[in-house]
Amino acid sequence: MLIALENQKLVDAEDAARRHDYLCPACQQAVVLHHGTRVQPYFAHKSLGDCAVASEGETQQHVLGKRQLAKFFSDWGVVTLEKVLPEIQQRADCWINRAHPVAVEFQCSPISTEQVAQRTAGYRRLGSYPCWLLGERFGRQKIGWSLIDRFASPLRGWGLCLLFWDVGRQQVRVVHHLYQDATGTYSYWQSWVANLTELEAGNQRQLWVPPINVRQFRRDLDQRLLRAAPALRPLQEILYLQGHHLAGFPAVFVTQHVTLPIFGQGLLVWRAVVGAWVFSLRGEVLTPETLRRLAEEGLRLIGGHLQAGRFDGTAGLVRAQRDFMVDLDAAGAVSRVKTGWQINVEPQWAADYTAWLENDEKKLG
Repeated sequence: MLIALENQKLVDAEDAARRHDYLCPACQQAVVLHHGTRVQPYFAHKSLGDCAVASEGETQQHVLGKRQLAKFFSDWGVVTLEKVLPEIQQRADCWINRAHPVAVEFQCSPISTEQVAQRTAGYRRLGSYPCWLLGERFGRQKIGWSLIDRFASPLRGWGLCLLFWDVGRQQVRVVHHLYQDATGTYSYWQSWVANLTELEAGNQRQLWVPPINVRQFRRDLDQRLLRAAPALRPLQEILYLQGHHLAGFPAVFVTQHVTLPIFGQGLLVWRAVVGAWVFSLRGEVLTPETLRRLAEEGLRLIGGHLQAGRFDGTAGLVRAQRDFMVDLDAAGAVSRVKTGWQINVEPQWAADYTAWLENDEKKLG
């Protein structure tokens, strides 16, 4: 910790003298000043005991980063290092005092999804915005659902993003406009931000999404099915009952749309599963409620998520439903009626990837 009590006054470790009696601001227990030539000064409990907000074993990256972040955010208001919040038994690394306070968390050590959710909820109960910035450990990780679920949040001008603080550069690395392409691949753009003005300005570049290679994706699905990939086996079993093969999904199901990173195995796999269910209802009217139920069940089966720690995916799923039905309507497979959609004719599936490939090569020839 960087702040301790001396005679009921808060003292910064940088300004503290040795051999004084210091107390933890949260638990009032004794702490000791550590100050060396190569170590950033900090306090540590003599005995950790029952301190509810202690964070012992801090790395020098964390100690130094908190000071840097206090300076970085100073234009937003008065910054208090290690603000103790007894109402929620938490301590913010930096607390920015403004009309809507900002609680900055610089996360350098491992932390569970449950712990992040608990701290985030605590700050929100106080009416503050929880701003998570990630250290070097997280910066080395591949961007995937685990990071997105815990730390991703919408930010004006940046879309859904993750924030990383680089102690060496003293800058924020913004991984922004996080999305999944239709094959399920996580993608994003990256920008470096040197000050608050740049952070508030948002992304200034034109963003371009590369098209997916549907032919390669079908081949990859086929290879994964041959290897009995655990994530795909239950999906293929469901499609088998409808007489279909996952890699042989109809051409009308193909899309280049991108989604929020909530679709697990990807939008094309979701369309294959939901599409098979939709066309099993031929002769009936597909109501909006039935479509919603099928869409949510399909999302669950492909390993997707409607809810993350700091954002909601419901609107993204609704958009995917709408876009799918628009494509099917344009192809004549369904028709819009007063109570929903009339199922006209099921698009043609290929028996498997090999059959699709042979047919595709005939068309090319």
